[in-house]
Amino acid sequence: MLLIGIAVTEFGSQLFVALHVGADPFMILVQGISRQTGFSYGQSSTLLMLICLAIIFFVDRRRIYAGTVFCIFCLGPLVDFYAFLFSQIIPQQRSLWLTALLVATGCIIVSIGMGISVRSEAGACSNDLIPVIAHEKFPALQLRWCRMLFDGLCIFGGFFLGGTLGIGTVIALTLYGPGLQFFLPVAGKIAAWLHLPSSLLDEM
Repeated sequence: MLLIGIAVTEFGSQLFVALHVGADPFMILVQGISRQTGFSYGQSSTLLMLICLAIIFFVDRRRIYAGTVFCIFCLGPLVDFYAFLFSQIIPQQRSLWLTALLVATGCIIVSIGMGISVRSEAGACSNDLIPVIAHEKFPALQLRWCRMLFDGLCIFGGFFLGGTLGIGTVIALTLYGPGLQFFLPVAGKIAAWLHLPSSLLDEM
């Protein structure tokens, strides 16, 4: 489930980048770091994941599993692969309705992927865990708001470093949090169907 979740999430995330309507929140920060350092998107993503992992280690290290560390090193090559794939298959000249459809599809795909990763019990990507941990520390804040706050911080930092904002960024900021909260129970049902351990997030 973890591997599927990572693959699905990054598929949707890189779809945003390929559409040139503004990257999703985390990828804006990745873009900013890439442009400041000269690293590829994959290398910049790995660096950011390591930073997120360090934050989790000091805040709630019980959330760190082998899969959390594994995500850091498999995510970079996956990002670069999807970036190359979409550069080859996404038409540069396309209608507005097709772009809007692909943006909405990207949002749904990312939300599903995040839900699957968190529910996998193998340790989700460190950047996806931070909003979940924030929700656990501050239960009065719904998961959707924690995710939106995290995404907002990524956008602010990424824009400052030179990341590309656009209408897709605004859509992602608006939909990722609610989408994660909506699809998390769905991912829980998938976990139950696969006879995986019940999640710590069953109450969400």
